[in-house]
Amino acid sequence: MTHRLAAALLACASLSGGAARAMPVEATYTVSQSGLPVLDVHLALHLTEASYRLESVSRARGFARLFLPSEQRAEVRGSLAGGEVRPLRYVAEGNWRSGARRTVMDYLGGRPRLAVLEPPEGPDRIPVPPDQMAGTMDSLSALVRLSLDAAATGRCDTAGSVFDGRRRLEWSSRTLGVGTAPIAGVSGQALRCRLESRLVAGFRRGDDPAEVGKPREAEAWIAVLGPGLPPMPVRVEFPSTFLGAMRLDLVRAGPRAP
Repeated sequence: MTHRLAAALLACASLSGGAARAMPVEATYTVSQSGLPVLDVHLALHLTEASYRLESVSRARGFARLFLPSEQRAEVRGSLAGGEVRPLRYVAEGNWRSGARRTVMDYLGGRPRLAVLEPPEGPDRIPVPPDQMAGTMDSLSALVRLSLDAAATGRCDTAGSVFDGRRRLEWSSRTLGVGTAPIAGVSGQALRCRLESRLVAGFRRGDDPAEVGKPREAEAWIAVLGPGLPPMPVRVEFPSTFLGAMRLDLVRAGPRAP
């Protein structure tokens, strides 16, 4: 499920372009599995000409509290220069059944440096080597990159690498077409995108890399929700899992309150 939620978050900030630079924007989503709500996700994005800040808060619902953190928060701040997204500091923390987790990464010369990793990596996982950390960014900064690329091209054809402090994933997105938005209350056309993520480093010992590293796919529909608002995802669907298919739906979106 973790890979699929990462793909959902990658979709949640896509196409947040020029309008988002004028005012902070926030959006709330519900993730359901087999029709039952399991997670609420809240995003707040603030872009300027030279910087960005993206905050994410997710809270488990119902039976999902048994296997997901009751609450998880993440925030990244970074700079924008010449179309490049440059993270400066990333912080993520949450409470899992196994205890509290916290990750803090500072970026020096485009390379992440782990300032905090709690709990420390155990012997059951193969650490990501330093040379495979180069050229990566956190998942929230990847959202901003996807956002700016899509806003500049009107499409969602891009790719990148993410390091979350324990694992490295490769992700990509491509345009499938344009059609009617799949949820009620959204008028106009929606951009349909295929998302894919793949684990390439940070495997647990004993895992079969060929099996664990299989691509995980999702589809996202993105639409303009109102005057002065950037295009936002309205739905993201994931293939079936052993617990059933998952879907992320927009609940509300708009300018962020002061």
